Amino acid sequence: MNIPQSSLKNRVSDQPSEKRPWLVRGERWYRRGILGFLAVLIITNIATAYWQSRDEGDRVLAAHTENLARLILSQAEHEARIWFLEDNYEGLRSLAHHLQGQESILEVSVQDELGRSVVRAGHDLPIHQYLLSLPDTLWAVPMVATVMDHDGAGAQLLGFVRITFDYDRITAQSRPYHRASLQNQLLMLVMAFLAGILVAFALLRRRRPIAVPVNNDEA
Repeated sequence: MNIPQSSLKNRVSDQPSEKRPWLVRGERWYRRGILGFLAVLIITNIATAYWQSRDEGDRVLAAHTENLARLILSQAEHEARIWFLEDNYEGLRSLAHHLQGQESILEVSVQDELGRSVVRAGHDLPIHQYLLSLPDTLWAVPMVATVMDHDGAGAQLLGFVRITFDYDRITAQSRPYHRASLQNQLLMLVMAFLAGILVAFALLRRRRPIAVPVNNDEA
């Protein structure tokens, strides 16, 4: 005996189902609350991770800039030692103007052991007045290195080398790579957010009722 399809559907709908339509018990608002909480939690974690990675990237970039500036200063100190030992002031002058000609260096000053100016390139003002005359948007950082006649104990002071760096120019070459790295990290975090949303919907989605076939004997 064949049972009409409509009668089969009515019998299935009238019978109580032993299966839960949701994997998580609760009313509709409760389930939506869980989804909202998961979404807020994921967004918060993404924002926190992004800002932490951005701050860490800025610290790494600043440390790289400072290390590069100190390397330039160390090389200038080593060359200035040679000219001091030879009493070659023309060599000191050439060194100062060569350094000041670089885009990342604003001014250079070479002084003797008493702090008296020997060579100055870039300006004729005292250093504090020169720094005050610069625009506020300029990231100017002066660094000073002592020039000794040799390394180790018993070395005698020959003079000083001061270089004022433009940190913005130093970091100009590294900023595009730093920006690209942040964009890649943000893209990965957004993909992780979408994956979390898909997982949440997969766990909390409503299951369709399953039709239970009815035997002929039961009819």
